[in-house]
Amino acid sequence: MKIHLNGHLVDERDAHISVLDRGFLFGDGVYELLRYFDGQGVGVEAHARRLARSLELARIRGFDSSRLGALCDGLLEANGLRDAVVYLQVTRGAGRVRAHVPTEPLVPTVVAMASPAEPIAALTAPQEVAAITAEDTRWRLCEIKTLSLMGNILHLLDADAQGANEALLHRDGFVGEGAYSNMALVRGGVLVTTPIAEEPPILHGTARADLLAAARHAGIPAEVRRIALTELADADELMITSSRRLVSAVTRLDGVPVRDGRAGPVTRALFARMRDDIAAAMHARAAHA
Repeated sequence: MKIHLNGHLVDERDAHISVLDRGFLFGDGVYELLRYFDGQGVGVEAHARRLARSLELARIRGFDSSRLGALCDGLLEANGLRDAVVYLQVTRGAGRVRAHVPTEPLVPTVVAMASPAEPIAALTAPQEVAAITAEDTRWRLCEIKTLSLMGNILHLLDADAQGANEALLHRDGFVGEGAYSNMALVRGGVLVTTPIAEEPPILHGTARADLLAAARHAGIPAEVRRIALTELADADELMITSSRRLVSAVTRLDGVPVRDGRAGPVTRALFARMRDDIAAAMHARAAHA
């Protein structure tokens, strides 16, 4: 496997990072994950904007997020991949000593890797997952896509121990997002998802934006508002969104089936619309290439 490391493509066995890198020492960095189908990235511009925002909020300087698309294209070409997931992280860099506050100007460390993933033709139905609910114990700056994911991982370990795949997190009686995803529900045929500018804080998910766009295109009414924890038990459908899976149906919550325990009609329709929108964009780009 070829790895992108600080502007160079190197073999995985030759990709070495200092033990003094702040990503290793403190989780002091940010990341992005992008989905590629047939060599074309999904929402690359949106990911680049979010990366720029994360870097700004984290006060990490020295990496131009507009390079994201070209970096990923080169990485896929070097690995002979067309359908893939690309993971990129940017840390604050490595100092000469371990210090909580850097004692010198640092050059960010940039690492990216690509792994094979299923082609768009394989996306025939939304994945069905089980979830738990849990009080959100993470920090509040969820807008920053930080490497510091121990809080998320602890929630996911709890979910795994209960035979679930995800944890839907709540604060003060309101649900925000999942440990690795954004969330939405359906009541009376209306899609409802949580806002990005109110409490509880959530990641500004690119797939969440795609979900809302798919609802508009499909003529499915949608609301963006706070979701009370008590609403989950009465929802007709529950779903989560992520760049890797588009939209997945939550068919079991806290050990109890959601309705009939299968992906509901709105979730299936939104999944199909998101997949078709991606395919249409791919076709349009290929026609203009």
